[in-house]
Amino acid sequence: MKSIDLTKGPITRSLLAIAAPLVAGNILQGLVEVADLFFVGRLSPAAIGGVGLAISVIFVLMTLIIGLAGGTTAFVSRYYGESNYPYAGRVLIQALILGFILSVVISVVGALFADEMLSLFQAPVDVIIEGGAYLRVLSLGIVTLVEFWIVSTFFQSIGDTKTPLLIILVINILNIILDPVLIFGIWLVPPMGVSGAAAATVITRAFGLGIGVFLLLTRLNAQMEFTRHLEADLSLMRRILRVAVPNMVQSGVRSVSYLVMYVIIASYGTLALSAFGIVSRIEMFALMPGFGLATAAAVMVGQNLGAENPDRSEQSVWKALELYGGFMAIITVLFLFFGADIAQFFDPSGLSDAYAVSYFQIVSPFYVLIAIAIVLSFALNGAGDTKKPMYATLVSYFLVQVPLALILPALTGTGLAGVWYAMAIGILVQTVALYLMFRSGKWRNIRI
Repeated sequence: MKSIDLTKGPITRSLLAIAAPLVAGNILQGLVEVADLFFVGRLSPAAIGGVGLAISVIFVLMTLIIGLAGGTTAFVSRYYGESNYPYAGRVLIQALILGFILSVVISVVGALFADEMLSLFQAPVDVIIEGGAYLRVLSLGIVTLVEFWIVSTFFQSIGDTKTPLLIILVINILNIILDPVLIFGIWLVPPMGVSGAAAATVITRAFGLGIGVFLLLTRLNAQMEFTRHLEADLSLMRRILRVAVPNMVQSGVRSVSYLVMYVIIASYGTLALSAFGIVSRIEMFALMPGFGLATAAAVMVGQNLGAENPDRSEQSVWKALELYGGFMAIITVLFLFFGADIAQFFDPSGLSDAYAVSYFQIVSPFYVLIAIAIVLSFALNGAGDTKKPMYATLVSYFLVQVPLALILPALTGTGLAGVWYAMAIGILVQTVALYLMFRSGKWRNIRI
């Protein structure tokens, strides 16, 4: 366990030193998502669509946690950059308390109202049945995912990205092993179907959380003084939430609009849902390495603002944009040329391939813009300026993407392809808005 001083030295080296373990961890996480999709895909197209639908609902419920994680990064990185280590530790304790409270809310809503929420999509009955089974199990164990996420965020915010990488490596290997055991049933274990995939995720995250807490208490307690700050600090919680809530809204808008898109796509049938379930998971896997770069940029922004060096913060962001944009350009080429092969790998029946290929052809050319939007959004959040990304997301999703997804298919006669065009236009609007907001430089003077 060793943190890196991100306020000194060559920017590229500092950025990559933090980003490399994050990228590796995100790739590992993406492999688990792909493994889940691979095994679930062996059940039925309805299972693919149901799990994709359930994950979309979980994303909406988890927006509270996404915002909390962003607030934790902003505070911990800022205090760590100021060398105020005990207060950074105090932030973690408050974030864990808030995370537990929010987890209880998510568990109750997800477990009790799984079928009702999935029914809002007007998806076929078989898709709702599969999605409900997955959603209930994941909701009941969501606290393990939430608290593990917060602990990992803390490590990353102090510049130690290797520790969470090693933990993720261990638990993801365990997850891939448990997937077929719990889904199909092996030896004395009865087959659980899609519920097995959710159970594997919950079990492995609980194991990872235990490792993380053990390391915090045995390796960092002397510096961070965790055990001295176990009580709730309502004043600090309010400050964290003041930064986190706009991030929660931003994530909520993105997730709700994603759900609305699922409702729209559901009107085109099970095969369209299956295709969207495939491409969205593959797309997330492709984006995950860049999330590591974006997170590293956010940590560098926070620590260097804490050290009163905003110029270094901005330079870190431009370097992250350069690296991530180049990577996504390569991904675009791969999807354009091999989209059909990728889709057929996950749906051996080949029935949903045409829908998936049309998505790749229309949306993947905008992947570089997605990279720019992600980095700029993370950077602003890392500075504690969380309202601007919220505004950009509100406009691009609710005022552009969703309305166009309802209008373009009938207006242009393109059918489902019109929905893909709406998504591409929304990406363009969001990227332009975030670029203008970041270039204004107001984030340099944010106080949290």
